[in-house]
Amino acid sequence: MKSKIFSIIILFTALHVYGNDNFVNKSLICSTESFPVKGGFHFESKTELMRYNILWDHNLKKEFLKTSKHCYMTVNSEIVISERSSRDNCGDYNTFINLSTLVYSIPTRQKIFSADCKFFDGDIYKVITDSLNVDVN
Repeated sequence: MKSKIFSIIILFTALHVYGNDNFVNKSLICSTESFPVKGGFHFESKTELMRYNILWDHNLKKEFLKTSKHCYMTVNSEIVISERSSRDNCGDYNTFINLSTLVYSIPTRQKIFSADCKFFDGDIYKVITDSLNVDVN
């Protein structure tokens, strides 16, 4: 009986999880209260995206851009994003974009970090690199 219930749950979940062609070649640019541009996403295929994240190097006292490829899928009303790319077997799906609000959430043990995103037309890489503040102390 337990295996039958488990099989039904897996089947139901599989029907609600899918790649989405609607995002291919689209970009999201994200901001926080402190940063007008904090990063973004470019959906390269129906299963992978490029994530751009502006980070701070404490030693150099400069911002830098970290780019990384990740798997993603649409589950109900969210885009769920994996730790790694498909080349590295995706890993856990541990960050989320709410499709109705476009809020990007990063849950941690201490709190949930979030950024407000919006769709962006144009060269997202250029806009993000141009926003790097290399002279911040």
